[in-house]
Amino acid sequence: ARRPEARVTGVRVRDRAGAERVLDAGLVVGAADLHHLETRWLPPHLRTYPQSYWDRRTPGPGALLLLLGVRGELPELEHHTLLFTRRWEEGFDAIFGESPHIPDPASLYVCKPSATDGEGSGIAPPGAQNLFVLVPVPADPSLGRGGVDGAGDPAIEAAADRVIAQIARWTGVDDLAERVVVRRTIAPADLEAELGAWRGTALGPAHTLRQSAFFRTRNISKHVEGLYYAGASTIPGIGLPMCLISAELVLKHVRGDTGTAPVAEPGGGTVFDGPPSGGTVFDGPVSAT
Repeated sequence: ARRPEARVTGVRVRDRAGAERVLDAGLVVGAADLHHLETRWLPPHLRTYPQSYWDRRTPGPGALLLLLGVRGELPELEHHTLLFTRRWEEGFDAIFGESPHIPDPASLYVCKPSATDGEGSGIAPPGAQNLFVLVPVPADPSLGRGGVDGAGDPAIEAAADRVIAQIARWTGVDDLAERVVVRRTIAPADLEAELGAWRGTALGPAHTLRQSAFFRTRNISKHVEGLYYAGASTIPGIGLPMCLISAELVLKHVRGDTGTAPVAEPGGGTVFDGPPSGGTVFDGPVSAT
């Protein structure tokens, strides 16, 4: 097998005061977007997947997210509400076709967590509801950025207005728009800028034939020894269970475990609850020599 050209030696971090230091490490697992990891952290000759690889790949859908604080009750909505348009093919063509744009009407997912958790859970103030709305859109940062209380790019806020009106019509909450007291929108350009999402996708590379199963990107760097990858960009793919399995695959490789059984669940461990006061925040590339 071809020997790696470099090896991991550590990770540069910055603490809350802004001071930088390097944590020695012989193994690093990057769980962020793989395109971002390699193009941001590694010089071209150490990238397993060059830009030419990504130029030939297809991203999964992007997302327009609406976070809404709504006055009053919403008995018309369940914890999970799915609203599907009958214009199914048109919706897919809007997202993946030759002239991508935000579908109208769109197929929507609406979450009202208070339907299960109830008042007193802290999800929303008494007498109010907290809604999360997911709208599949093209993975295209040029669609714009969102903002708070209508401060996002005009095209994004106009799309959000249409979505709120659609929910109102389809669920019978005629005065929904007037009852929205807090609003934040998140769009593909936000996902790209804040999360490093390739082309603003919300999910990673699409599960086309050439991007699924064993054709998906590997969990191990080809050129940097000790550098591993986990998350939606890698094998096995999109979705929280798949992302957890990708981390499990890395763990098995490091342990030399070639079995097919799941990794045993650890017992008596502690739950990570954020860095302690004065802790460190990751802010730099892998050190490779």
